[in-house]
Amino acid sequence: MLKKISLTVAAIVLILLAGAVAVPLFFKKEIDAKLKSTINNNVKAKVDFTDFDLSLLSSFPNLGIKINNLTIVGIDSFAKDTLANVKQLQLNVNLLSVIKGETYQIKSIDLSEPIIYAKVLKSGQANWDIMKKDSSSTSADTAKTTFKAALQKYSIERGNITYDDAALNFFMELKNVNHTGKGDFTQDLFTLKTQSDIEKLTVKYGGIPYLNQVALDADLPLDIDMKKMKFTFSENKIQLNELILSAVGYLAMPNASDMVMDLKFDAKQSELKNFLSLIPAIYASNFKDMQATGKFAMNGTAKGTYNENSLPAFDVNLSIENGKIKYPSLPSAINNIQVKSNINNPDGVIDHTVVNVPAFHLEFGAVPVDGRLLLKNPTTDPFVDMALKGKLDLKQLTSIFPMKDMTLTGILDADVQAAGRKSSIDKGQYEAFKASGQMIANNFTYAGKNVPMPVNVPTAKMGFSPKNITLSNLIAKVGKSDFSANGSVNNYLSYFFKKNQALQGDFNLSASLIDANELMGPKAASKNEAAKKPDSKLSVFEVPGNIDFKVAAKADRVLYDNYDITNAKGALLVKNKTITFKDMGMNMLGGEVNMNGFYATTDPKKPKVDVNFGIEKMDIQKAFGAFNTVKLLAPVAKFTKGTFSTNLKFNSDLDQNMMPVYSSINAEGLANIIQAVVDGFEPLQKLASALSSDKFKKLELNNVMTKFKIKDGRLNVSPFDIRKDGIVMNVQGSNGLDQTMAYDLALNVPRAMLGAKANETANAMIAKLNSKAGTNVALSETIKVNAVLGGTILKPTIGLKYGAGDAKATAKDAVNAVIAEKKAELQTKAQAKIDTVKAKATEKVKDAIADKLNGLFKRKN
Repeated sequence: MLKKISLTVAAIVLILLAGAVAVPLFFKKEIDAKLKSTINNNVKAKVDFTDFDLSLLSSFPNLGIKINNLTIVGIDSFAKDTLANVKQLQLNVNLLSVIKGETYQIKSIDLSEPIIYAKVLKSGQANWDIMKKDSSSTSADTAKTTFKAALQKYSIERGNITYDDAALNFFMELKNVNHTGKGDFTQDLFTLKTQSDIEKLTVKYGGIPYLNQVALDADLPLDIDMKKMKFTFSENKIQLNELILSAVGYLAMPNASDMVMDLKFDAKQSELKNFLSLIPAIYASNFKDMQATGKFAMNGTAKGTYNENSLPAFDVNLSIENGKIKYPSLPSAINNIQVKSNINNPDGVIDHTVVNVPAFHLEFGAVPVDGRLLLKNPTTDPFVDMALKGKLDLKQLTSIFPMKDMTLTGILDADVQAAGRKSSIDKGQYEAFKASGQMIANNFTYAGKNVPMPVNVPTAKMGFSPKNITLSNLIAKVGKSDFSANGSVNNYLSYFFKKNQALQGDFNLSASLIDANELMGPKAASKNEAAKKPDSKLSVFEVPGNIDFKVAAKADRVLYDNYDITNAKGALLVKNKTITFKDMGMNMLGGEVNMNGFYATTDPKKPKVDVNFGIEKMDIQKAFGAFNTVKLLAPVAKFTKGTFSTNLKFNSDLDQNMMPVYSSINAEGLANIIQAVVDGFEPLQKLASALSSDKFKKLELNNVMTKFKIKDGRLNVSPFDIRKDGIVMNVQGSNGLDQTMAYDLALNVPRAMLGAKANETANAMIAKLNSKAGTNVALSETIKVNAVLGGTILKPTIGLKYGAGDAKATAKDAVNAVIAEKKAELQTKAQAKIDTVKAKATEKVKDAIADKLNGLFKRKN
């Protein structure tokens, strides 16, 4: 009997297991079709997933649907935005609803590693609004009711969620989110128990970060009324870093556009240290060791309607009394911290918001710092009333806060006040806006192991007035570079109050050394390191777009890339992400350079440079070593020693290493080779061999002028002449980035250079021609030879027009050329004789006519 029972149980178990395996296989094709039809008929977006699995074992008594690598991409305005990218989405569906084949009841939803990006445009259009409008068609209705939510649980595991609302200027980012919610969504009234764990929470409103990468842990039960869409907060706990808050009240969504709320919140713990945990810099550094005492209080209310046009009325209070912050390992502390602040909005109209900090006070050791701030009418006509006064010994900070491997010294002395309305600035009524005071820095130093380069400011002074901020006596050293400057910022109040307003300034800047390599990129390598890594690269310097500065600059020495520049001076205009060079002059590579043009990072991924250069007496070898463009497009410079001058118009795109994109280069100019020697250049070696003359192996150039143009990756050279030992060589053609050449050479070569065999053949042919023609023509001492230089720089080819290497053909063509010359010469002489005879005959006729006329007039007399 026991054996029969065991066999029966085993059989039942096997049948159930077989059913658990078979049922998903049986329904997979049907569910696949219904899943795709539901998506296609209900969604205005591009939805894709790699595959999906069905399981009954892990989700029993429900059927588990696992969708892998689900992506949802928007269309139209959101065509480039991915709304969701979910590694795995699991839907647990009521098995009986699947068997009946009508509607599938979703019991739970689990998202694994989702990346969700919710975006709202300024127009109010949201990227998650992807559901199609209702249709009266039967097929669409069927598709829409295939899946029905009957949720009892949902979860998010290791998720990243971003909410970016341009219409409300609100931003929220949640990194590494783990969240669960349990409740019976099939009921009209139920309690949803939620638990949230967020590693980093950031909340910004109006560009101001109210929470910045704060850890959140919350147990938040909600009483939900589904008919009224009302959510009431039960007893709860919300922990932000070390600060614990509690909220009571409700949120309701009576329609699609409004959110009605009545909330109160306060801090459950009144310790200053818990509040300080919200400050990232403090929380990240030895927070557990910090001692903080004093009373802290924070509470607030929010009541009203939240939508695109209004905010709820709110009131937030924060205060600190008798605060003190000290680290046990350090000798000093921040003492006597007193702060009272209130942010109030009585009716939800944003412009009625008032930020009021009537006074704050603290003491760095025994040095007091006091201030106040009042801000009203932030959207229509902002009013500000602020003041700051204090004298701070920065070295004191290192005895208050732990700063490992860091040096910070200097005295900052500030006494500034400002009060007035934005409208006064807009109208230019600066006398109605009160701004005065000064800030002085003395012996400021900032250095350390983790500081990219040490900063030292012996002295600097800023004076404030309603019209401008004047900078005087600024002396600074940053890394190896040193600066001295003075000038003024002319519209700082307009810049502060107005959107998209560029900060204007005029400055005089001088330096004995500017190491741009150090300032722009990673720490410059030593000479030994540079020798090991000759390909060390720069990175793009992005010009700020919110400044409009005019700078008169002068520098004794500038190090940039591998250029060592001296006596640099001129004007720099910085505006619209562009630096414009005006009458810049400098000495570099043994010559003088003048330049006008610009460097632009309007598109930081595609910087541009457009400059007119005037170069005088620059060393050719140094230019070849310094400029990659010369190496690629004028490789002959490697074998040339001497000096040159040029006027050059150059424009090009730059890559991310600040190097020219060669295919985009457009340049043209006039070059003057003042004095140079070309020796060892393979194309010339080839030419010398073809002409049987060593004269071309080494060329001496003096005052050779040529026009050139660079376009589509090729250097095009206009015709120019080279003269050497009675030889005249006219050169024109081009060579490219691929090192190919296409040059035409027209040479007048002394006959002696043809070689003995060629001369013997030429003399025999001229004698034969003289015999036939009955002439006595002699072979010219100069022969015209045309050559085509092709191939590549390393493997050149030479083609002589009259047949390279064929002395007979060369001589024949040379003779023909001589005969043509002699024929032209004889024709010229014959014409000259005819002209002489005509002239003599004409003179005789004139004399005869004159005699006749004289005789006629004599007879009349």
